[in-house]
Amino acid sequence: MVTSLLYGLYAGAVSIAVTLLAYFTGIWKSDANTWLSYVSWVFLILFIYLATRERKREDFGGTMTYGQGVGTGVLVGLFAGLLIGVFMWVYLTTINPEFIDFIVQQRETVMRASKQMTTAQMDQAIDWTRKLFVPIAVVSAILGSVLLATLSALIVSIFVRTKEGETAGEVVQVSE
Repeated sequence: MVTSLLYGLYAGAVSIAVTLLAYFTGIWKSDANTWLSYVSWVFLILFIYLATRERKREDFGGTMTYGQGVGTGVLVGLFAGLLIGVFMWVYLTTINPEFIDFIVQQRETVMRASKQMTTAQMDQAIDWTRKLFVPIAVVSAILGSVLLATLSALIVSIFVRTKEGETAGEVVQVSE
């Protein structure tokens, strides 16, 4: 569990660094911000791989079942998500509260262009967006991290697990 916590904190730290990089460079206001967030995903997958590989070697004596690998990856995602969730709350309430106004303005533009709501309905929707944005962002950060980690761990664990007939430290070699 300590390994999962450590690699989860690493993944969360990378995500925080990417968010702060976007903030300080002004990228958070552009479409490039979406692409920049994929960097965090790549690192989350990398840290899941490293955590499962380390747990296989250190905690499980060189053998790891598929379920142990998936469990390790999910825990990495959970710990990363918790750290990111706390950071998102601080980021949206203290560091960059302008982000909420930016999102609300984008949503308002889309609502006005669609002309599917009355002005009163739009005002109410905008009001609710302002009130619920931070809690929804925090919960989404946690759940999104866990979901991405689970999907990644399902794939990574296929390659890290000990295959049938393989023993600790042994690697099955393919004959040519």
